[in-house]
Amino acid sequence: MKAFVASLLVVLVVGAQAEGAQTDAKAQTKAPAALLPTAELRIDSGVLRGLVVGEKKDIQVYKGIPFAAPPVGERRWKAPQPVGNWQGVRDCFEFGAACPQKVPARYGSIPELDLNAPMSEDCLFLNVWTPARRTAENLPVLYWIHGGGFTMGAASQPLYDGEGLARLGCVVVSINYRLGALGFLAHPALSRENKENVSGNYGLLDQIEGLRWVKRNIAAFGGDSKRVTLFGESAGGGSVLCLMVSPLAKGLFHAAIAQSAAGADMTRLHEPQGGRVSAEEAGKRMIAACGLPDAADASQLRRLDAQALLKSTSSNEPPPGGEPRLKRLSLVLGPIVDGQVIPDEPDSIFAAGREEAVPLIIGNTKDEMSMFLMMTKMPVDEAAYLKLLKASFGGLADVIAKAYPAKNAKQIRPTVIQLASDLAFILESRSIARKHSAAGQKTFRYEFARGTRRGFLQFLGAHHGAELAFVFQHPANRDNQIEKRISETMGRYWVNFAASGDPNGAGVPNWPACRAGSDEMVEFADDVKVLSGYRNSQLDAIEKYVQEASSVTKKTEN
Repeated sequence: MKAFVASLLVVLVVGAQAEGAQTDAKAQTKAPAALLPTAELRIDSGVLRGLVVGEKKDIQVYKGIPFAAPPVGERRWKAPQPVGNWQGVRDCFEFGAACPQKVPARYGSIPELDLNAPMSEDCLFLNVWTPARRTAENLPVLYWIHGGGFTMGAASQPLYDGEGLARLGCVVVSINYRLGALGFLAHPALSRENKENVSGNYGLLDQIEGLRWVKRNIAAFGGDSKRVTLFGESAGGGSVLCLMVSPLAKGLFHAAIAQSAAGADMTRLHEPQGGRVSAEEAGKRMIAACGLPDAADASQLRRLDAQALLKSTSSNEPPPGGEPRLKRLSLVLGPIVDGQVIPDEPDSIFAAGREEAVPLIIGNTKDEMSMFLMMTKMPVDEAAYLKLLKASFGGLADVIAKAYPAKNAKQIRPTVIQLASDLAFILESRSIARKHSAAGQKTFRYEFARGTRRGFLQFLGAHHGAELAFVFQHPANRDNQIEKRISETMGRYWVNFAASGDPNGAGVPNWPACRAGSDEMVEFADDVKVLSGYRNSQLDAIEKYVQEASSVTKKTEN
Protein backbone atom coordinates (compact mmCIF):
# COMPACT_ATOMS: atom_id res chain seq x y z
CA MET A 1 0.00 0.00 0.00
CA LYS A 2 2.83 2.41 0.87
CA ALA A 3 4.49 1.78 -2.49
CA PHE A 4 1.20 2.38 -4.28
CA VAL A 5 0.58 5.68 -2.49
CA ALA A 6 4.16 6.80 -3.06
CA SER A 7 3.91 6.12 -6.77
CA LEU A 8 0.84 8.34 -7.11
CA LEU A 9 1.63 11.10 -4.64
CA VAL A 10 1.83 14.63 -6.05
CA VAL A 11 4.39 16.64 -4.09
CA LEU A 12 4.36 20.44 -4.41
CA VAL A 13 7.78 22.03 -4.09
CA VAL A 14 8.68 25.71 -4.31
CA GLY A 15 12.01 26.24 -6.03
CA ALA A 16 14.18 24.26 -8.34
CA GLN A 17 14.68 20.95 -6.53
CA ALA A 18 12.99 18.94 -3.80
CA GLU A 19 15.02 18.24 -0.69
CA GLY A 20 16.98 15.02 -1.00
CA ALA A 21 16.15 14.38 -4.68
CA GLN A 22 18.97 12.88 -6.76
CA THR A 23 18.95 14.02 -10.42
CA ASP A 24 20.46 11.96 -13.20
CA ALA A 25 22.30 14.03 -15.85
CA LYS A 26 20.35 12.40 -18.68
CA ALA A 27 17.04 13.15 -16.98
CA GLN A 28 17.84 16.79 -16.28
CA THR A 29 16.64 19.40 -18.80
CA LYS A 30 17.02 23.17 -18.87
CA ALA A 31 15.53 24.92 -15.84
CA PRO A 32 12.53 27.27 -16.35
CA ALA A 33 13.41 30.83 -17.32
CA ALA A 34 11.51 32.25 -14.37
CA LEU A 35 11.54 30.72 -10.91
CA LEU A 36 8.16 29.06 -10.54
CA PRO A 37 6.75 26.55 -8.07
CA THR A 38 7.39 23.00 -9.17
CA ALA A 39 5.62 19.71 -8.65
CA GLU A 40 6.94 16.17 -8.57
CA LEU A 41 5.28 12.84 -9.18
CA ARG A 42 6.24 9.31 -10.12
CA ILE A 43 5.15 7.44 -13.24
CA ASP A 44 6.14 3.97 -14.41
CA SER A 45 9.44 5.13 -15.97
CA GLY A 46 10.64 7.49 -13.24
CA VAL A 47 10.07 10.71 -11.30
CA LEU A 48 8.96 13.88 -13.10
CA ARG A 49 9.25 17.49 -12.06
CA GLY A 50 6.85 19.96 -13.66
CA LEU A 51 5.74 23.56 -13.12
CA VAL A 52 2.81 25.03 -11.24
CA VAL A 53 1.32 27.81 -13.39
CA GLY A 54 -1.54 30.30 -13.50
CA GLU A 55 -2.29 33.44 -11.49
CA LYS A 56 -3.63 31.26 -8.69
CA LYS A 57 -0.95 28.60 -9.19
CA ASP A 58 -3.76 26.13 -9.82
CA ILE A 59 -2.47 24.10 -12.80
CA GLN A 60 0.48 21.70 -12.94
CA VAL A 61 2.11 21.24 -16.34
CA TYR A 62 4.60 18.57 -17.34
CA LYS A 63 6.14 19.10 -20.78
CA GLY A 64 8.27 16.84 -22.92
CA ILE A 65 7.55 13.51 -21.23
CA PRO A 66 8.90 10.65 -23.39
CA PHE A 67 6.18 8.04 -23.92
CA ALA A 68 8.23 5.72 -26.15
CA ALA A 69 11.86 5.07 -27.00
CA PRO A 70 13.40 7.39 -29.61
CA PRO A 71 12.26 6.08 -33.04
CA VAL A 72 15.73 6.42 -34.56
CA GLY A 73 18.30 4.08 -36.08
CA GLU A 74 16.97 0.52 -36.07
CA ARG A 75 13.70 1.77 -34.53
CA ARG A 76 12.89 4.00 -37.52
CA TRP A 77 9.79 2.67 -39.34
CA LYS A 78 8.91 0.26 -36.58
CA ALA A 79 6.12 0.25 -34.03
CA PRO A 80 7.02 2.42 -31.01
CA GLN A 81 9.10 0.66 -28.37
CA PRO A 82 8.86 1.08 -24.57
CA VAL A 83 10.65 4.08 -23.11
CA GLY A 84 13.59 3.33 -20.84
CA ASN A 85 13.52 4.15 -17.14
CA TRP A 86 15.62 7.03 -15.83
CA GLN A 87 17.33 7.60 -12.50
CA GLY A 88 16.64 10.63 -10.34
CA VAL A 89 14.26 13.40 -11.36
CA ARG A 90 13.46 14.39 -14.94
CA ASP A 91 12.67 18.11 -15.33
CA CYS A 92 9.68 18.56 -17.64
CA PHE A 93 9.83 22.32 -18.10
CA GLU A 94 10.10 22.52 -21.90
CA PHE A 95 8.42 20.83 -24.83
CA GLY A 96 10.10 17.88 -26.50
CA ALA A 97 11.29 18.06 -30.09
CA ALA A 98 8.81 18.13 -32.98
CA CYS A 99 9.04 15.65 -35.84
CA PRO A 100 11.07 16.99 -38.81
CA GLN A 101 8.79 18.81 -41.26
CA LYS A 102 8.48 21.51 -43.92
CA VAL A 103 6.34 24.44 -42.74
CA PRO A 104 4.69 26.64 -45.42
CA ALA A 105 5.96 30.23 -45.31
CA ARG A 106 2.47 31.72 -44.89
CA TYR A 107 2.15 30.10 -41.45
CA GLY A 108 5.21 32.00 -40.24
CA SER A 109 3.05 35.08 -39.64
CA ILE A 110 0.80 33.21 -37.18
CA PRO A 111 2.58 33.08 -33.78
CA GLU A 112 0.14 30.49 -32.44
CA LEU A 113 1.39 28.01 -35.07
CA ASP A 114 5.09 28.36 -34.21
CA LEU A 115 6.51 24.91 -33.45
CA ASN A 116 7.97 26.30 -30.21
CA ALA A 117 10.45 23.42 -30.13
CA PRO A 118 13.45 22.12 -32.08
CA MET A 119 12.92 19.44 -34.74
CA SER A 120 14.32 15.96 -34.32
CA GLU A 121 13.54 12.41 -35.37
CA ASP A 122 13.58 11.73 -31.61
CA CYS A 123 10.12 13.27 -31.18
CA LEU A 124 7.84 10.94 -29.22
CA PHE A 125 6.96 13.23 -26.32
CA LEU A 126 3.71 14.22 -24.66
CA ASN A 127 2.56 16.97 -22.30
CA VAL A 128 0.11 16.98 -19.39
CA TRP A 129 -1.85 19.82 -17.77
CA THR A 130 -3.77 18.97 -14.61
CA PRO A 131 -5.71 20.92 -11.96
CA ALA A 132 -5.70 17.92 -9.60
CA ARG A 133 -4.15 18.30 -6.15
CA ARG A 134 -4.50 14.63 -5.30
CA THR A 135 -4.54 11.45 -7.34
CA ALA A 136 -7.95 10.37 -6.04
CA GLU A 137 -9.75 13.16 -7.93
CA ASN A 138 -10.21 10.89 -10.97
CA LEU A 139 -10.76 13.74 -13.41
CA PRO A 140 -11.83 13.11 -17.01
CA VAL A 141 -9.02 13.15 -19.56
CA LEU A 142 -8.92 14.94 -22.93
CA TYR A 143 -6.28 13.42 -25.25
CA TRP A 144 -5.27 15.91 -27.98
CA ILE A 145 -4.05 14.86 -31.45
CA HIS A 146 -2.77 17.83 -33.47
CA GLY A 147 -3.49 18.51 -37.13
CA GLY A 148 -1.25 19.46 -40.03
CA GLY A 149 -2.11 17.13 -42.89
CA PHE A 150 -0.05 14.30 -41.32
CA THR A 151 3.07 16.13 -42.54
CA MET A 152 3.44 19.04 -40.09
CA GLY A 153 2.46 20.36 -36.67
CA ALA A 154 3.35 19.51 -33.07
CA ALA A 155 1.82 19.38 -29.60
CA SER A 156 4.14 22.25 -28.63
CA GLN A 157 2.37 24.85 -30.80
CA PRO A 158 1.00 27.68 -28.59
CA LEU A 159 -2.47 27.24 -30.09
CA TYR A 160 -2.72 23.93 -28.21
CA ASP A 161 -1.74 25.15 -24.74
CA GLY A 162 -3.94 23.10 -22.39
CA GLU A 163 -3.84 25.30 -19.29
CA GLY A 164 -7.19 27.05 -19.80
CA LEU A 165 -9.03 23.88 -20.76
CA ALA A 166 -7.60 21.97 -17.78
CA ARG A 167 -8.84 24.76 -15.51
CA LEU A 168 -12.41 23.77 -16.44
CA GLY A 169 -11.97 20.47 -14.62
CA CYS A 170 -10.08 17.91 -16.71
CA VAL A 171 -6.61 16.56 -17.39
CA VAL A 172 -5.32 17.55 -20.84
CA VAL A 173 -2.76 15.38 -22.62
CA SER A 174 -1.21 16.39 -25.95
CA ILE A 175 1.13 14.21 -27.99
CA ASN A 176 3.61 14.30 -30.83
CA TYR A 177 3.56 11.55 -33.42
CA ARG A 178 5.72 10.74 -36.42
CA LEU A 179 4.81 12.72 -39.56
CA GLY A 180 5.28 12.53 -43.31
CA ALA A 181 7.60 9.81 -44.58
CA LEU A 182 8.87 9.11 -41.05
CA GLY A 183 5.34 8.40 -39.88
CA PHE A 184 3.57 6.93 -42.88
CA LEU A 185 6.02 5.56 -45.45
CA ALA A 186 5.05 2.13 -46.75
CA HIS A 187 7.61 0.09 -48.70
CA PRO A 188 7.93 -3.59 -49.67
CA ALA A 189 11.25 -3.88 -47.81
CA LEU A 190 9.62 -2.66 -44.61
CA SER A 191 6.59 -4.92 -45.09
CA ARG A 192 8.79 -7.99 -45.62
CA GLU A 193 10.49 -7.62 -42.24
CA ASN A 194 7.13 -7.33 -40.44
CA LYS A 195 5.49 -10.58 -39.34
CA GLU A 196 2.11 -9.26 -40.54
CA ASN A 197 3.62 -8.13 -43.88
CA VAL A 198 2.57 -4.52 -43.29
CA SER A 199 4.29 -1.14 -43.21
CA GLY A 200 3.21 2.48 -42.80
CA ASN A 201 0.80 3.86 -40.17
CA TYR A 202 3.65 4.40 -37.70
CA GLY A 203 2.15 7.77 -36.75
CA LEU A 204 -1.12 6.07 -35.78
CA LEU A 205 0.81 3.46 -33.80
CA ASP A 206 2.45 6.35 -31.92
CA GLN A 207 -0.98 7.74 -31.06
CA ILE A 208 -2.06 4.32 -29.80
CA GLU A 209 1.14 3.96 -27.74
CA GLY A 210 0.37 7.35 -26.19
CA LEU A 211 -3.05 6.05 -25.18
CA ARG A 212 -1.42 3.01 -23.58
CA TRP A 213 0.87 5.39 -21.65
CA VAL A 214 -2.21 7.29 -20.46
CA LYS A 215 -3.85 4.02 -19.37
CA ARG A 216 -0.83 3.18 -17.22
CA ASN A 217 0.09 6.61 -15.86
CA ILE A 218 -2.73 9.15 -15.89
CA ALA A 219 -3.85 8.30 -12.34
CA ALA A 220 -0.59 9.84 -11.11
CA PHE A 221 -1.83 13.18 -12.51
CA GLY A 222 -5.28 12.85 -10.92
CA GLY A 223 -6.88 11.54 -14.12
CA ASP A 224 -9.33 8.71 -14.63
CA SER A 225 -7.97 6.06 -17.03
CA LYS A 226 -11.55 4.85 -17.62
CA ARG A 227 -12.67 8.27 -18.91
CA VAL A 228 -10.28 9.16 -21.73
CA THR A 229 -11.70 11.17 -24.62
CA LEU A 230 -9.88 11.56 -27.93
CA PHE A 231 -10.05 14.98 -29.53
CA GLY A 232 -8.26 16.23 -32.61
CA GLU A 233 -8.62 18.66 -35.51
CA SER A 234 -7.94 18.28 -39.25
CA ALA A 235 -5.44 15.40 -39.52
CA GLY A 236 -6.02 15.01 -35.78
CA GLY A 237 -9.77 14.69 -36.41
CA GLY A 238 -9.05 12.15 -39.13
CA SER A 239 -6.82 10.30 -36.67
CA VAL A 240 -9.71 10.17 -34.20
CA LEU A 241 -11.88 8.43 -36.80
CA CYS A 242 -9.01 6.05 -37.64
CA LEU A 243 -8.60 5.12 -33.98
CA MET A 244 -12.34 4.50 -33.74
CA VAL A 245 -12.01 1.78 -36.39
CA SER A 246 -8.64 0.36 -35.32
CA PRO A 247 -8.75 -2.91 -33.37
CA LEU A 248 -5.41 -1.94 -31.79
CA ALA A 249 -7.00 1.06 -30.03
CA LYS A 250 -9.99 -0.86 -28.69
CA GLY A 251 -10.66 -0.21 -25.00
CA LEU A 252 -8.18 2.67 -24.73
CA PHE A 253 -10.76 5.51 -24.86
CA HIS A 254 -14.40 6.02 -23.90
CA ALA A 255 -15.47 8.94 -26.14
CA ALA A 256 -14.25 10.83 -29.23
CA ILE A 257 -14.34 14.34 -30.70
CA ALA A 258 -13.49 14.74 -34.40
CA GLN A 259 -13.02 18.38 -35.42
CA SER A 260 -12.79 19.11 -39.17
CA ALA A 261 -11.95 15.55 -40.20
CA ALA A 262 -11.55 15.51 -43.98
CA GLY A 263 -13.32 13.14 -46.32
CA ALA A 264 -10.13 11.61 -47.67
CA ASP A 265 -9.75 8.71 -50.08
CA MET A 266 -7.39 6.33 -48.33
CA THR A 267 -4.64 4.42 -50.14
CA ARG A 268 -4.36 0.65 -49.71
CA LEU A 269 -1.08 -0.95 -48.73
CA HIS A 270 -0.64 -3.58 -51.44
CA GLU A 271 -3.27 -2.86 -54.11
CA PRO A 272 -3.89 0.15 -56.37
CA GLN A 273 -7.35 1.68 -56.01
CA GLY A 274 -9.30 4.65 -57.32
CA GLY A 275 -6.73 5.46 -59.96
CA ARG A 276 -3.95 5.62 -57.36
CA VAL A 277 -1.00 3.31 -56.95
CA SER A 278 -0.61 1.23 -53.81
CA ALA A 279 1.02 2.77 -50.75
CA GLU A 280 4.00 0.45 -51.22
CA GLU A 281 4.46 1.58 -54.82
CA ALA A 282 4.19 5.23 -53.77
CA GLY A 283 6.82 4.51 -51.12
CA LYS A 284 9.15 2.97 -53.70
CA ARG A 285 8.92 6.14 -55.77
CA MET A 286 9.67 8.33 -52.75
CA ILE A 287 12.71 6.25 -51.86
CA ALA A 288 13.86 6.33 -55.50
CA ALA A 289 13.78 10.13 -55.26
CA CYS A 290 16.32 9.76 -52.45
CA GLY A 291 18.67 7.91 -54.81
CA LEU A 292 18.07 4.31 -53.67
CA PRO A 293 17.22 1.49 -56.11
CA ASP A 294 13.96 -0.51 -56.08
CA ALA A 295 15.82 -3.43 -54.55
CA ALA A 296 16.97 -1.40 -51.52
CA ASP A 297 16.55 -3.30 -48.26
CA ALA A 298 15.28 -1.98 -44.94
CA SER A 299 18.76 -1.31 -43.56
CA GLN A 300 19.55 0.93 -46.55
CA LEU A 301 16.30 2.83 -46.03
CA ARG A 302 17.15 3.41 -42.38
CA ARG A 303 20.53 4.87 -43.26
CA LEU A 304 18.88 7.68 -45.24
CA ASP A 305 19.40 11.10 -43.71
CA ALA A 306 16.14 12.41 -42.24
CA GLN A 307 16.55 15.81 -43.90
CA ALA A 308 17.20 14.23 -47.31
CA LEU A 309 14.10 12.13 -46.83
CA LEU A 310 12.11 15.23 -45.93
CA LYS A 311 13.28 17.11 -49.03
CA SER A 312 12.35 14.27 -51.34
CA THR A 313 8.75 13.87 -50.17
CA SER A 314 5.70 16.02 -50.79
CA SER A 315 3.39 17.78 -48.37
CA ASN A 316 -0.34 17.06 -48.19
CA GLU A 317 -0.98 20.83 -48.34
CA PRO A 318 -2.98 21.90 -51.42
CA PRO A 319 -0.66 23.94 -53.66
CA PRO A 320 -1.36 27.69 -53.59
CA GLY A 321 -2.76 29.42 -56.65
CA GLY A 322 -4.09 27.72 -59.77
CA GLU A 323 -7.68 26.59 -60.28
CA PRO A 324 -10.02 25.89 -57.34
CA ARG A 325 -9.70 22.36 -55.96
CA LEU A 326 -13.16 20.79 -56.20
CA LYS A 327 -12.66 17.17 -55.18
CA ARG A 328 -12.19 14.96 -52.17
CA LEU A 329 -8.73 15.03 -50.64
CA SER A 330 -6.20 12.38 -51.59
CA LEU A 331 -3.30 12.14 -49.15
CA VAL A 332 0.24 11.85 -50.42
CA LEU A 333 1.35 10.58 -47.00
CA GLY A 334 -1.03 9.58 -44.23
CA PRO A 335 -3.03 6.66 -42.85
CA ILE A 336 -3.43 3.69 -45.17
CA VAL A 337 -5.66 0.61 -45.23
CA ASP A 338 -3.17 -2.04 -44.14
CA GLY A 339 -5.50 -4.72 -42.74
CA GLN A 340 -3.95 -4.44 -39.29
CA VAL A 341 -4.01 -0.89 -37.89
CA ILE A 342 -6.84 0.07 -40.27
CA PRO A 343 -8.74 -3.01 -41.50
CA ASP A 344 -10.76 -1.16 -44.17
CA GLU A 345 -11.83 2.32 -45.26
CA PRO A 346 -13.17 4.06 -42.12
CA ASP A 347 -16.32 5.13 -44.03
CA SER A 348 -17.05 1.47 -44.83
CA ILE A 349 -16.50 0.38 -41.22
CA PHE A 350 -18.82 3.12 -39.96
CA ALA A 351 -21.43 2.14 -42.58
CA ALA A 352 -21.34 -1.42 -41.25
CA GLY A 353 -21.61 -0.24 -37.62
CA ARG A 354 -18.30 -1.92 -36.73
CA GLU A 355 -16.57 1.17 -35.29
CA GLU A 356 -15.85 1.55 -31.56
CA ALA A 357 -19.15 1.91 -29.69
CA VAL A 358 -18.42 5.24 -27.94
CA PRO A 359 -20.16 8.65 -27.89
CA LEU A 360 -18.99 11.03 -30.63
CA ILE A 361 -18.90 14.78 -31.23
CA ILE A 362 -18.16 15.66 -34.85
CA GLY A 363 -18.25 18.95 -36.73
CA ASN A 364 -16.64 21.61 -38.85
CA THR A 365 -15.96 25.27 -39.36
CA LYS A 366 -18.29 26.94 -41.86
CA ASP A 367 -15.54 28.05 -44.28
CA GLU A 368 -13.14 25.11 -44.07
CA MET A 369 -11.46 25.73 -47.41
CA SER A 370 -11.13 29.54 -47.31
CA MET A 371 -7.49 29.43 -46.12
CA PHE A 372 -6.49 26.83 -48.71
CA LEU A 373 -8.16 28.81 -51.53
CA MET A 374 -7.11 32.31 -50.50
CA MET A 375 -4.52 32.59 -53.30
CA THR A 376 -6.65 30.76 -55.84
CA LYS A 377 -7.82 32.45 -59.03
CA MET A 378 -11.62 32.30 -59.05
CA PRO A 379 -13.90 32.19 -62.11
CA VAL A 380 -14.57 35.73 -63.34
CA ASP A 381 -18.29 35.32 -64.10
CA GLU A 382 -21.16 32.84 -64.04
CA ALA A 383 -20.19 31.31 -67.39
CA ALA A 384 -16.66 30.58 -66.14
CA TYR A 385 -18.11 29.21 -62.89
CA LEU A 386 -20.40 26.81 -64.77
CA LYS A 387 -17.42 25.72 -66.88
CA LEU A 388 -15.53 24.89 -63.69
CA LEU A 389 -18.48 22.83 -62.44
CA LYS A 390 -18.67 20.95 -65.73
CA ALA A 391 -14.97 20.11 -65.56
CA SER A 392 -15.26 19.01 -61.91
CA PHE A 393 -18.63 17.23 -61.80
CA GLY A 394 -19.32 16.11 -65.36
CA GLY A 395 -22.91 15.01 -65.87
CA LEU A 396 -23.94 16.23 -62.42
CA ALA A 397 -22.77 19.80 -63.05
CA ASP A 398 -26.33 21.05 -63.50
CA VAL A 399 -27.40 19.48 -60.20
CA ILE A 400 -24.47 21.12 -58.42
CA ALA A 401 -25.13 24.48 -60.12
CA LYS A 402 -28.73 24.42 -58.91
CA ALA A 403 -27.67 23.63 -55.36
CA TYR A 404 -24.80 26.16 -55.38
CA PRO A 405 -25.88 29.09 -57.59
CA ALA A 406 -23.48 31.97 -58.26
CA LYS A 407 -25.02 34.57 -60.56
CA ASN A 408 -22.33 37.23 -60.34
CA ALA A 409 -18.66 37.76 -59.51
CA LYS A 410 -19.45 38.81 -55.93
CA GLN A 411 -21.16 35.49 -55.21
CA ILE A 412 -18.56 33.24 -56.85
CA ARG A 413 -15.78 33.20 -54.22
CA PRO A 414 -18.01 32.42 -51.18
CA THR A 415 -19.94 29.86 -53.23
CA VAL A 416 -16.79 28.07 -54.41
CA ILE A 417 -15.42 28.08 -50.84
CA GLN A 418 -18.67 26.59 -49.50
CA LEU A 419 -18.76 23.98 -52.27
CA ALA A 420 -15.12 23.01 -51.74
CA SER A 421 -15.64 22.91 -47.95
CA ASP A 422 -18.67 20.65 -48.28
CA LEU A 423 -16.89 18.30 -50.66
CA ALA A 424 -13.63 18.03 -48.71
CA PHE A 425 -14.91 18.22 -45.12
CA ILE A 426 -18.54 18.88 -44.22
CA LEU A 427 -20.22 16.02 -46.11
CA GLU A 428 -17.91 13.63 -44.25
CA SER A 429 -19.09 14.93 -40.87
CA ARG A 430 -22.75 14.53 -41.77
CA SER A 431 -22.12 11.06 -43.17
CA ILE A 432 -20.18 9.83 -40.13
CA ALA A 433 -22.72 11.40 -37.74
CA ARG A 434 -25.59 9.67 -39.49
CA LYS A 435 -23.85 6.29 -39.58
CA HIS A 436 -22.70 6.39 -35.96
CA SER A 437 -26.15 7.47 -34.78
CA ALA A 438 -27.79 4.73 -36.87
CA ALA A 439 -25.52 2.22 -35.10
CA GLY A 440 -27.18 3.26 -31.84
CA GLN A 441 -24.35 5.45 -30.56
CA LYS A 442 -24.90 8.87 -29.01
CA THR A 443 -23.71 11.41 -31.58
CA PHE A 444 -23.53 15.23 -31.50
CA ARG A 445 -22.80 17.46 -34.50
CA TYR A 446 -21.75 21.13 -34.70
CA GLU A 447 -20.72 23.95 -37.02
CA PHE A 448 -18.39 26.75 -35.93
CA ALA A 449 -19.36 29.91 -37.84
CA ARG A 450 -17.46 32.68 -36.07
CA GLY A 451 -14.60 34.36 -37.93
CA THR A 452 -11.17 35.19 -36.58
CA ARG A 453 -10.25 38.77 -35.65
CA ARG A 454 -6.49 38.64 -36.24
CA GLY A 455 -4.09 39.37 -39.10
CA PHE A 456 -4.93 38.17 -42.59
CA LEU A 457 -7.19 35.50 -41.07
CA GLN A 458 -9.92 38.10 -40.50
CA PHE A 459 -10.69 37.97 -44.23
CA LEU A 460 -11.23 34.20 -44.29
CA GLY A 461 -14.44 33.83 -42.28
CA ALA A 462 -14.73 30.74 -40.08
CA HIS A 463 -11.65 29.17 -41.65
CA HIS A 464 -10.15 25.74 -41.04
CA GLY A 465 -8.98 25.69 -37.42
CA ALA A 466 -10.89 28.85 -36.39
CA GLU A 467 -12.50 27.02 -33.44
CA LEU A 468 -9.23 25.88 -31.86
CA ALA A 469 -8.46 29.03 -29.87
CA PHE A 470 -12.01 28.90 -28.49
CA VAL A 471 -11.83 25.25 -27.48
CA PHE A 472 -8.46 25.81 -25.78
CA GLN A 473 -9.81 28.89 -23.95
CA HIS A 474 -7.68 31.64 -25.49
CA PRO A 475 -9.72 33.45 -28.19
CA ALA A 476 -7.98 36.34 -29.97
CA ASN A 477 -9.99 39.04 -28.21
CA ARG A 478 -10.32 37.98 -24.60
CA ASP A 479 -12.02 41.25 -23.70
CA ASN A 480 -14.83 40.60 -26.17
CA GLN A 481 -17.69 39.23 -24.07
CA ILE A 482 -19.19 37.28 -27.00
CA GLU A 483 -15.90 35.51 -27.74
CA LYS A 484 -15.36 34.85 -24.05
CA ARG A 485 -18.84 33.35 -23.69
CA ILE A 486 -18.55 31.15 -26.79
CA SER A 487 -15.11 29.94 -25.69
CA GLU A 488 -16.30 29.07 -22.18
CA THR A 489 -19.38 27.32 -23.57
CA MET A 490 -17.35 25.19 -25.98
CA GLY A 491 -14.87 24.33 -23.24
CA ARG A 492 -17.71 23.30 -20.92
CA TYR A 493 -19.26 21.14 -23.62
CA TRP A 494 -15.93 19.39 -24.30
CA VAL A 495 -15.23 18.77 -20.61
CA ASN A 496 -18.81 17.61 -19.89
CA PHE A 497 -18.50 15.20 -22.79
CA ALA A 498 -15.19 13.88 -21.48
CA ALA A 499 -16.78 13.35 -18.07
CA SER A 500 -20.02 11.66 -19.12
CA GLY A 501 -20.20 11.08 -22.87
CA ASP A 502 -22.77 13.90 -23.14
CA PRO A 503 -21.89 17.59 -23.67
CA ASN A 504 -24.97 18.82 -21.83
CA GLY A 505 -24.91 20.06 -18.25
CA ALA A 506 -25.62 22.98 -15.97
CA GLY A 507 -24.98 26.42 -17.41
CA VAL A 508 -24.81 25.55 -21.13
CA PRO A 509 -27.56 25.57 -23.81
CA ASN A 510 -29.11 22.22 -24.70
CA TRP A 511 -27.27 20.35 -27.44
CA PRO A 512 -29.56 17.71 -28.96
CA ALA A 513 -28.13 14.42 -30.17
CA CYS A 514 -28.39 13.56 -33.87
CA ARG A 515 -31.59 11.76 -34.78
CA ALA A 516 -32.62 10.07 -38.02
CA GLY A 517 -34.44 12.49 -40.30
CA SER A 518 -33.65 15.68 -38.36
CA ASP A 519 -29.86 16.10 -38.64
CA GLU A 520 -29.94 18.41 -35.63
CA MET A 521 -26.74 20.20 -34.74
CA VAL A 522 -25.55 23.29 -32.86
CA GLU A 523 -24.02 26.36 -34.45
CA PHE A 524 -21.38 28.40 -32.63
CA ALA A 525 -21.49 32.00 -33.88
CA ASP A 526 -22.38 35.12 -31.87
CA ASP A 527 -24.51 32.72 -29.85
CA VAL A 528 -25.26 29.02 -29.65
CA LYS A 529 -28.34 27.86 -31.54
CA VAL A 530 -29.79 24.58 -32.75
CA LEU A 531 -30.10 23.97 -36.50
CA SER A 532 -32.20 21.22 -38.08
CA GLY A 533 -31.68 19.90 -41.61
CA TYR A 534 -29.18 22.70 -42.20
CA ARG A 535 -28.12 22.93 -45.88
CA ASN A 536 -29.19 19.34 -46.49
CA SER A 537 -30.20 20.07 -50.11
CA GLN A 538 -26.65 21.19 -50.91
CA LEU A 539 -25.02 18.28 -49.13
CA ASP A 540 -27.44 15.84 -50.81
CA ALA A 541 -26.23 17.08 -54.21
CA ILE A 542 -22.59 16.59 -53.21
CA GLU A 543 -23.37 13.15 -51.77
CA LYS A 544 -24.99 12.10 -55.06
CA TYR A 545 -21.84 13.07 -56.93
CA VAL A 546 -19.54 11.23 -54.49
CA GLN A 547 -21.67 8.07 -54.68
CA GLU A 548 -21.77 8.11 -58.49
CA ALA A 549 -18.03 8.78 -58.73
CA SER A 550 -17.36 5.89 -56.36
CA SER A 551 -19.61 3.59 -58.40
CA VAL A 552 -17.81 4.49 -61.63
CA THR A 553 -14.42 3.84 -60.00
CA LYS A 554 -15.49 0.40 -58.76
CA LYS A 555 -16.81 -0.58 -62.20
CA THR A 556 -13.56 0.55 -63.82
CA GLU A 557 -11.45 -1.47 -61.35
CA ASN A 558 -13.59 -4.60 -61.82
